[in-house]
Order: sequence, then C-alpha cells, then structure tokens
Amino acid sequence: MPEDNLKLKIRALRKTYGPVIALDSVDIDLRQGEFLTLLGPSGSGKSTLLWGVAGLNDPDSGQIWIDGREATHLPPFQREIGMVFQNYALFPHMTIGQNIGFPLEMRKMNRTDREKAVMRVLDMVKLNQVVDRYPSELSGGQQQRIALARAFVYEPSIILMDEPLGALDKKLRDHLQLEIKHLHKQLGVTILYVTHDQEEAMVMSDRICLMNNAGIEQIGTPEDLYFRPETVFAADFLGESNLVDG
Repeated sequence: MPEDNLKLKIRALRKTYGPVIALDSVDIDLRQGEFLTLLGPSGSGKSTLLWGVAGLNDPDSGQIWIDGREATHLPPFQREIGMVFQNYALFPHMTIGQNIGFPLEMRKMNRTDREKAVMRVLDMVKLNQVVDRYPSELSGGQQQRIALARAFVYEPSIILMDEPLGALDKKLRDHLQLEIKHLHKQLGVTILYVTHDQEEAMVMSDRICLMNNAGIEQIGTPEDLYFRPETVFAADFLGESNLVDG
C-alpha cells in the first residue's frame, strides 16, 4: 500500500495495565477515506487501541503515525482528530451552536465563519432548528447527532468513534448507522470505529479489524470475515454458521 495513501499507521503497539496485557504488538494501516471498524468482545483491546490513537493513553512501546507524522506521544490537541463517545460528551451549559462551534473557537476561527460552519453541519444532520437549545432539551438520538456534527465541523484528519450508538435503542441505532455512513460518503472522511456489535460492523465498514485477547485475529472486508474466516474465533464470532465440523 502506498505510504502517501495512509492516514494512520500503527506498528508494534503494546499497552499493559500492571500484569494485564491490553494490546500486544498491534499493526494497523488506515487508508484515506476508509471506514475501519475495530470489532471484538469486551476486553479484546479495541477501545484501548482507539484511545491510544486519540492520545488518551500512552503506549508502553510501538509507534503511531497520523498523516505521515510521528504522533505516538503527542497530546490529543496536536493530533487533529475528532472523537465521538457513547455518552455524547456535550457541554450542558452551552447551546448546541456553542457546543459545535467550540473546536472552531479553540482554533481561533472568527465568529462569522464559525457560525456558517456550525449551520452547515447542523444542516447535514438535519437539526438546524436546535441551534439555540441546550443538550438537556434534546433526545438521546438528537444529542448523538450533535456529537457527530461537532466531530465533523473542523474537518479533522481522522474521526474516532468509541461505541457511539451503544446507548441507543435498536430502531434509532439502525437509523444513525445509515446517517453516519451517509456522512462518511458525503464528506470522504476517514473513520476508525469501535463496536462489539457484529451487525453494526458488517453494515457500516469498508474493512473490519477483528480483535481478541489484545491482538488482531483478522483484518478484511465484511465479506472476507464472514465468508472466509481465518481462525476458529473469527468463524465463531461472526456466526456459528461459519463453523464446519470435521
């Protein structure tokens, strides 16, 4: 794969918490405009990996490059990444417009351009009517769409999503899956996404990185993992129909 096509390169990343190995020599490449999902059971290392890319935990060893720049120990604000959490992480004392505009304000964008950018992303998530409301006045689904808009507004190099739909009911989750995928295609952004939900990963991803026991079991397209699993764990995790006796 050409190096200039990579938004993210991870090599031999290792992270421990005392005697517990959370990541064990992980290698990943994320391409420009790709939607890559880290899929796996609880404790497999997927969130630890995502938080390492975000700069929210420091690896014991290994290297992380973002846009060709070595970023292993850079603080989060120097990495030019957007982050969407399961709990929305909106500021309760700010209006929706102020929440979305906050990353732009931190980057010293003037007020006029900031307001235009806020309305542009609110229009994308079909919530331009709530610009002057507060997070407590919105439903959970609306708050998550605002969190998405805030992550997209300053056009970061990579958007990281840590189980962003995990707190929503199935109907709303299914709707937002399509909305996130639409935004991904419309804007051509690069997304690294974490979930333990196999169906969610299969529907949304260009490629899936299946993780287990702090390492990678298999990386490939959804079709690769479903029809051509390389390990017993991969076959089992993506559905018992993939297991063949004998």
